[in-house]
Order: sequence, then structure tokens, then C-alpha cells
Amino acid sequence: MVRRAEGALHDGGTRASYPACVPAWVWFVIAALAAGGGALLLLSDRARTGGHRRDRRKWAEQKSWEFVDVDPVLPSRWRYGAVHQGGHGRALDLATGAVPGPGGRRLAHVFDHEQAGQITGIVAAVRGVATLPVAIELRLPSAPLPDDAGLDSLGQVGERYAFVTSVAQARPLITGDVARAADLVGDDVPLVWAEDTWVLATTDPGADPDRVQGLLQALVELSVALEDAAGGGDGDGDGPEPTPAAADHDAEADVPADEPRPTHRDRPADIPYDVEDDEFGPGARSSSSSGR
Repeated sequence: MVRRAEGALHDGGTRASYPACVPAWVWFVIAALAAGGGALLLLSDRARTGGHRRDRRKWAEQKSWEFVDVDPVLPSRWRYGAVHQGGHGRALDLATGAVPGPGGRRLAHVFDHEQAGQITGIVAAVRGVATLPVAIELRLPSAPLPDDAGLDSLGQVGERYAFVTSVAQARPLITGDVARAADLVGDDVPLVWAEDTWVLATTDPGADPDRVQGLLQALVELSVALEDAAGGGDGDGDGPEPTPAAADHDAEADVPADEPRPTHRDRPADIPYDVEDDEFGPGARSSSSSGR
């Protein structure tokens, strides 16, 4: 004890100082503040989620679409895009109905995609009228590269980069109309993909209903462009790769030089948005969104 006390003295006889004990009530206050902060964050998150759900439900009701809180099966219908990146997950706040398109209404879904307990984005999906022979992912340059070994790079398509399951089969589908339709989707949508009869996109979880509505219409445009390309291709996919000049010529051959090519957005189908008495309307929900 004497040696430790002597060692604690410095030149000039100054005594060493020892930390004072922190009163127990201080720790209690700190713990209470931390708990209160956590509770406020939780309440804020629940309020935000509840408000988002009410907005989606109201949006669905206005369109006579069906709404369910949770569908754990629907995302398993697809394999590529956001589904492959983070797993099937669950569809939360799912709205199901139909959007107008050439030849009639097209089945559509909008949902918050929950993966590993987190909302990773809003997925919008539109079902086309023809089955594509290949899966295609169209990613913005800022989007991460796909980690699917079954996808090969096809190069740039408009402002995006294409990754496909078969370069030979996909090349005839990448027309000027497809590139323009993909660009119209918007730069707030990092990933667009097509597989089977579906065209899908994922956007920010905070996107409002008006933005989602615009995204659905853009997906209809892209679906139509892909269907047109599939119907007009030679089908074998083994032809030589067109040069840029030839591709530009083909894309513009049917369009006057001084006029942009009209889209279906310029001539929307005269179809109401309600889906009553439609094959995808009330009563068809259990089969249309269960992944069967």
C-alpha cells in the first residue's frame, strides 16, 4: 500500500486523483433515454408503414383492385431480377388488378418486396400475352451486376445493360423499340426484367402511387415492344449480329424522319381501370396471386 501511494505522487507532492463513482441514478436515466428513443423509432416506423399500407389500399380500392396484406407465395412465381438477388421473400401490401393494353387488359401486381425481413423495394409486374423464349435483365449502370451464373452479358440497350439467359435467342428481341421502351421506365428504376410472360421492375420503397401507376404503364410499353420483337424475329437467333448502322436503320425504317415513333401511351386503349366482371377481378384473386 505504501509503495503504491508513493508511486502515485508526482514531483511537487501532487496527489494522484481517482475517478469518482457514477451515481446509479445516472445510469438509470441513460437507460431510460435509450429505451425511449428506441420506442419512438419503432412507433415512427410503424406509423410510416401503416400510412404506406393505407395509401396502397386506397389506391387499390380506387381502381377496384384487390388488396391483401401478405402473400408469401407470389414472388416464387419468378426466378430472375430482384427475386434472384435476395431470394423469393414475401409480397407485402399486394395490389392485384388489370391495366389496359393493346388487345385487352393485362394482369398486374404491385407489392412491397420483403427479403430477409427488410423491404428491399416496390415490385411492379405486368403479364403479357406471349411467352418470351429467353429471360432478360436490363440494369442501369449504377445497379449491381447480376450474380446469376446463368446470365450472359449482351451489351448496352439504350441507357441500360442487358444480361440474358441466351445471347443467340435474345439478340433478335433487342430492337430500337425495346431500347426506347426500357428508357421510358425511368432512372429511378435500377432493374427491369422479363421472363416467361412477365415484365417486372423494382423501384424505391418510398415511391408514391402516381409513380407506381406510371411504372405500370411503362411496363406495358416494354411488354408490347418485346412481344412485337418476338413475333417479328426469325426465331432461330443464329443470324449475324447487326451493325449499329443497320440496327438504327431497322429501328427507324417505319417512322418518318421528322416524327417520333408513337407509343401505346400516345394511343391508350379505351378500357376502364376497374376489373369488375374481369377474369382477374374479385373471385379470381386466389389463383391470380398464389403462384399457381
